[in-house]
Amino acid sequence: MKQKELSRWLKLIIICCALFGLLFCVYVGPQTGKEVLLDSEELLALYKPFIAFMWITGIPFFIALTLGWKICTDIGSNQDFTVANADRLKIISVLAMIEGVIYVAALLYIFAIGSYHTDVLVIMLLILFFAIVISVFTSMLSYLVRKASEIKQDNDLTI
Repeated sequence: MKQKELSRWLKLIIICCALFGLLFCVYVGPQTGKEVLLDSEELLALYKPFIAFMWITGIPFFIALTLGWKICTDIGSNQDFTVANADRLKIISVLAMIEGVIYVAALLYIFAIGSYHTDVLVIMLLILFFAIVISVFTSMLSYLVRKASEIKQDNDLTI
């Protein structure tokens, strides 16, 4: 697969992720909140904070997608192993970890108030798991891209 073709495919995946994230923040999250929170008198007051929480946690996600788009643009222009891309991957790793910390805090809050629904817990634990996995892998990729950038610079200097 050529670099421009790879770049296009990755950008298409980023667009799909952005649409899924937007769908989750606009429809799936609020619908789940309505089903779980609005049916219970004791949890009714948590509906608006839950919607705000959904949008707050969407911010790091969309920032990471923007950084991913920039990486894809660099891949398409044959600038894949650069320090800038390594830095972008590191920022994505930090954003994923921030997302994980936010979800841990939300889980602790849910357990502290003692009123939780298993559907919400499952969704939150899945998001937490994926945030940790993304953080670990983008951190490793950042390291590898930085090392590849150093090797590329050394090779460019010898020619």
